[in-house]
Amino acid sequence: MKKRFKGFLSIALAAVLVISLAGCEKEKKDEAPPLPPASSMIIDLSVFNTAKGTGSYTNIGMAIGAVIYWNSVLTIGLAIPVASYEEAFNHEAVRADNDTWQWTYDVVVNDTTYTAVLTADVTEDMVDWEMSVSREDGFQDFIWYTGSCDILATSGTWTLYKSPADPVELMGITWNHDYETETFDIEYLDISGGDYDGSYISFGVTEDPVFNAYYERYNSVQETTWTINLNTETHEGNISNGTNIYCWDADYLDMACDI
Repeated sequence: MKKRFKGFLSIALAAVLVISLAGCEKEKKDEAPPLPPASSMIIDLSVFNTAKGTGSYTNIGMAIGAVIYWNSVLTIGLAIPVASYEEAFNHEAVRADNDTWQWTYDVVVNDTTYTAVLTADVTEDMVDWEMSVSREDGFQDFIWYTGSCDILATSGTWTLYKSPADPVELMGITWNHDYETETFDIEYLDISGGDYDGSYISFGVTEDPVFNAYYERYNSVQETTWTINLNTETHEGNISNGTNIYCWDADYLDMACDI
């Protein structure tokens, strides 16, 4: 009788375990995957908008000149896709089917309203992303970018397309994010096939106590590379072309490099 009871008990415990695991799995599936962080698409170039670049501000001026092309690309050319992604964090996802989630919302860019639909397809430990954008009284359902990342949203890629009028691949993005240390890196690569094809800009935030942020810009036309190091709190920094290095202080004034 005791053996039979133990057998029944084992079966019951196994059933409870199966039900519990099934419940956990169902709960997991009932949650939308986390959005890749904003740092997966956005490079902070704001310091180069506020700093000066003439007279005794020559060195920071060189840094401004080094990123001016990418500043215009990211703030003007890609304003709509970037804004549409930022806005996603203000909305909740709705389940479209068993493995698909959608964020649907409006976003206003330069006084024009766009409707964005961000879709996430979950496959085991990976997520595929697609952003469809429609303009009020204009183009409809243009897929502005696609991407993929791991289920924890710690690394991934994006592919951005140029425009509804010219829907060719424009930029490829690779990114990584460490939530524990709050460090990350991102690289924009020109894949347009145009004059600047192969050019790139990368940006990262590190744990370096002196310069906790860096930028690297490669110009495929001039075949030049500039590296910028920056302290995001004091704004002190430097720029180097691999041969010479130029520095500025917390007020963006030129200073001798302490190297």
